Amino acid sequence: MDLLERVFFSIAKQCSDVEGICPLSCESIDVNCYLVDNNGFVLVSKDRGDVGKFFGEIDGSVMAQLLKSGLYKRVTLYDYQAMCKNAHHHTSGARPLLSPFYGLLALIKWFFSHFMMFLLEFNICGLWHNDYVVDAKAGFHATHKQRKVELMQPCNTEYPSFMYDTSIRETNSIIKCGRCQKMFVLQQVPNSNLVVLVVQADCDCSRQYAPITLMPKEVKYILP
Repeated sequence: MDLLERVFFSIAKQCSDVEGICPLSCESIDVNCYLVDNNGFVLVSKDRGDVGKFFGEIDGSVMAQLLKSGLYKRVTLYDYQAMCKNAHHHTSGARPLLSPFYGLLALIKWFFSHFMMFLLEFNICGLWHNDYVVDAKAGFHATHKQRKVELMQPCNTEYPSFMYDTSIRETNSIIKCGRCQKMFVLQQVPNSNLVVLVVQADCDCSRQYAPITLMPKEVKYILP
């Protein structure tokens, strides 16, 4: 990756040898330069913390404009072997009718478990031997970890993926963000699946455009 980074920034400087002084350089603090693949992941950036991230998470405004103009297309993928948090724990249809009783029972269990943990933590009056306390605490934490694992259940999820339209070789646009305007330029790298993105850095559009993430969502089916 260091070699690719060096080649990328060395090419960005070459206009000074041909056309005189570059009107805009990737070394300038006024612009951010990215080398992005056809799925929208950053391969090279001035900020190495951006490398490996999806570009939409870094700059939602530019990614939204690229999607709007058709340069990147959203594709929905599905995971049929995902695990999701189980938000409901009812074991029967009649149980909600007894919710006050179960609420009281849950409160008593909670108080008892935390009271026992209090005794184990402080070992009141030296009632138990230290080795027994350690074993009991380990068993208590193991039980709680097991309960946390049991809260997960198999599910189906969907998540977005993005593909670059290789028929579009270059584009530029201006994004209006309140009191400022952000300009960006995209150029396809010939004979590759990569694009170069140069984005104006001094206009913050985070208030108008949220990040575009790859966060999966659970697919909930409505049974007839």
